[in-house]
Amino acid sequence: MLDTNSHKHIRRELIIAGQNSGKPVSITPIAEPIYHEMVKLARGGNYWAGLCVNGVHSLVNGRLHQSNIFVKPGAVLKDGREEFVMILPGCKVTVEKLANDGFKVLYFKADLNYFELQKLGDEPGLYRAEKAGHKWTAEFVKSGKALAKDNRLVAIGDGNHKRYKLAARDIAPRLADSPISGGATFVDTVGFDFHYTPKLGSLGGLKNYKKAINPNSNTDVHASALLLAKTMYDARKINGVRWVSEFGGSAVLTQAMTILAAQGIKLDKHYVFLYRPTSAPNKALEAAQAVGLKLDRKFSNPHMFDVIGNQGQLSVILKRLKHEKDYTAFKASADLISQGKSIQGLGTTVATVAGGVGLSMAAPAAVLPYLTALGATAALAGKVIGGAVIGANVVEANLPAFYDRVKSKF
Repeated sequence: MLDTNSHKHIRRELIIAGQNSGKPVSITPIAEPIYHEMVKLARGGNYWAGLCVNGVHSLVNGRLHQSNIFVKPGAVLKDGREEFVMILPGCKVTVEKLANDGFKVLYFKADLNYFELQKLGDEPGLYRAEKAGHKWTAEFVKSGKALAKDNRLVAIGDGNHKRYKLAARDIAPRLADSPISGGATFVDTVGFDFHYTPKLGSLGGLKNYKKAINPNSNTDVHASALLLAKTMYDARKINGVRWVSEFGGSAVLTQAMTILAAQGIKLDKHYVFLYRPTSAPNKALEAAQAVGLKLDRKFSNPHMFDVIGNQGQLSVILKRLKHEKDYTAFKASADLISQGKSIQGLGTTVATVAGGVGLSMAAPAAVLPYLTALGATAALAGKVIGGAVIGANVVEANLPAFYDRVKSKF
């Protein structure tokens, strides 16, 4: 890791963007060495370096104070000056807002090995998965671009996969179970691309409740989401691309769509689906609608035990009814009934799950009333589910990878 704080030069500051139009962006001599090295890498075809350089140059648009989720919230006032931190993949850039509405890059920290770490699967990146016989293979896509084919499948993975090769194997059946994917045969035949986020564990869910209900505030996935946003932007002219998140990948996808929406980007030729989201689906829907993504009959398929995935569904139904011409009142009514059934199903087994996996001890205070209400609803409905069904549902909910492997044997 290189830190420009250690470099000291005394000379006039260089203007790196906005010389002729937009807000001028200058850089201090202290920050110049790393910036020039990044520019050199970018000109040599390094995708990651180009992304970071362009991110800094984007300050000419004067959007620092708008809804830019890659600017660390809260300005730091130093001697009456406003300083902000830009969070880019493998980079941390400290910026000062000038009195003339321009910007000055004060410090530029970058890990120049970031690209190599991406190839090893130690940093977020895009991978291409293909099935050879009964095994899935995965290779790093250094351009960060999805395969330029109509109806291309692109999965956005959770952060809990140990290695990218294992991620391909685990994601494949979940992608196949998503209604916009074309099914298992299609997935196995054509393969898919997937956005990989390592080392963060399961994203969202009850253990990370605050981040789950407001995924755009999750700073842990900022860098990954920016990379995904660039992949989505580069694919905007490809027809029928299918973006499918699995579990906590919904948080990364939500942030990526939010970035594109803030920039006025439209993806109205593409489709989106959330497989068992562990971040707020209503937030994802807002972002998806803002960029014009198409939705299937269902936007997501939360499991009966997925508390976060089932929260906000009423909001999802109402927003779809308001904004989608093909989403009729009849469909909305059917989804309301379906949602009611899923709540009752969760209520009948919540006691079993709580006792088996300690949910009642782990659930945040804000969620416990929700679970209690579900249990009461179920009791009034008088529903009874067989022990075998409960067992299978508990395994599917809490050990999805194991469940998928067992399921594939049948």
